[in-house]
Amino acid sequence: MSATVPYEDKRFPLTQPVTTFLWEVRGPDRVEATGECPGCRCVTVKVWKEIQYVTKGPAKPLRGLFDDGEPRLAMCECQTWHVNRPDQVPDGCGASFWLAPPPQGLSL
Repeated sequence: MSATVPYEDKRFPLTQPVTTFLWEVRGPDRVEATGECPGCRCVTVKVWKEIQYVTKGPAKPLRGLFDDGEPRLAMCECQTWHVNRPDQVPDGCGASFWLAPPPQGLSL
């Protein structure tokens, strides 16, 4: 965790998905991936939730979202303060990166 890493809009390529995150299923409607941000090295958590949109119809179930084994986009959402972070951005260092789901898949 380093506050000396300034905020920067940095995008890591899809060709290098991060494989070190811990994936956890937190019930039928929540999946969390926790690990070290490749930009600032702070601990960050990416959460996928099944959300019901009242005006858009039924929720999209999480069950099928991870079946293809494709990397998923994540952004740093660490709680560390980073120099030059815009006021409208509440957390993170500005890095966006791809997470490789666990090779054994997720049991939802």
